[in-house]
Amino acid sequence: MMRSRAICGAIALAALVPAVAAAQSRSPYSDLFGRTPQRTGKEFTAVQFRSTAGAQQGWTLESEFTPPGTVIPEGLSGGADAQVTAEHIGRKLQVAGHGRYSYQEYRQEPAFGAPAFDTGVRMEVRPRTRLAFYGGANFARSPFYQLMWLQPDLTSPLPPVDQSAILMLQNDSVEASGGVISRYSSRSSIELSAVMKETDFESTPQHDFSSVGATIMWRRQMTRNVSVHGGYSREQLRQTLAVNDTRFTNERIDVGVEYGKSLTFARRTSFGFGTDTSMVRENDGPHRFRVNGNVTLDHRFARTWVMQVAARRGTDFLPGFRAPVYTDHAHIAVAGYLAKRLLLNLNADGGQGAALSDPRKFISYAGNAKLTFAMTRHLGMFTQYVYNHYQMPADPLALFLVPKGARQAVSIGVETWVSILDKEKVTSDPR
Repeated sequence: MMRSRAICGAIALAALVPAVAAAQSRSPYSDLFGRTPQRTGKEFTAVQFRSTAGAQQGWTLESEFTPPGTVIPEGLSGGADAQVTAEHIGRKLQVAGHGRYSYQEYRQEPAFGAPAFDTGVRMEVRPRTRLAFYGGANFARSPFYQLMWLQPDLTSPLPPVDQSAILMLQNDSVEASGGVISRYSSRSSIELSAVMKETDFESTPQHDFSSVGATIMWRRQMTRNVSVHGGYSREQLRQTLAVNDTRFTNERIDVGVEYGKSLTFARRTSFGFGTDTSMVRENDGPHRFRVNGNVTLDHRFARTWVMQVAARRGTDFLPGFRAPVYTDHAHIAVAGYLAKRLLLNLNADGGQGAALSDPRKFISYAGNAKLTFAMTRHLGMFTQYVYNHYQMPADPLALFLVPKGARQAVSIGVETWVSILDKEKVTSDPR
């Protein structure tokens, strides 16, 4: 079924995964909404189960496709997902893992289903106080090809806006990473890391993607609230096409500053930024330079509300593109409790990008609003609205051509949260 529907129209799914609110006040419903529980000890083991089920009504507002026989999912669909997360935090060992399965059924004629799953694990070992080894791996199978070039590479207390899936194209993605951190002084550290990424497209193996990279990073805590870092990274993309084997190399010089104290112009506000210079070359050709950077602003207000504004300018190797992609991306999110049991999440997201040697722009923007009502401590109802729009130039350097699309969707459903295990080790008082 998936192979026969390799190119199947523009889809923008309203995700059925519950959004996370970084509310500051503890309530009986915080766990349902995704808030990390308050703990008094430094060591704990926790296993949690989450599930979501709901229905969605979608409308395609605009579409422009060149493949003949394109099918655009319309009308009613239903879906469900289940996820288990496990975490162990100790003095010398930290381990976290997850597994998730989801299924979306489209009731149009002909009806079809879209299953997906992902699983992963990460670990950190500290044999000494100032030495740590870490590593992790993740595998995901998706029935859709998404606009991955807009995915923000930012640490956020709020979830990013849902990314639109534009092609019915099954793919498997694997990512593995590892590294070592040496805190050689009370204020300074040095980190060595490596990462491998690979995406395989089931029906078009000639478009498979793989990259490998390594980074060395130095950090220095200048004051209690200010730290600086400097580093060098090198990443290589090998893309095999019908005519030749092309190799791209991206080198980055990363220099940045982190500022952790609340800003003077507003209470409970944090600000951070960083810059880096990328040097991209094709095969053994000349370097092409680009200055990149990112900035984030987080503001907490009215006890339970949080707002984040983030922007990123990057040079990335991304599945579905034959060359490195220059991206500019912005994101804003607001979340908080309207009432004791009522949570609101608002997201807006947009950006543009251009492949190397092609000045024409890829454009995408989206909006998302979700309202969740907690019926009990472990059961909630939600309703959600999502809008997505994207536009690609004719004959771009993307491997899959879908020139233009816009879609909106409304979904309703229920979500559950259950704590299977929550064991905390509290340090005893020696007195």
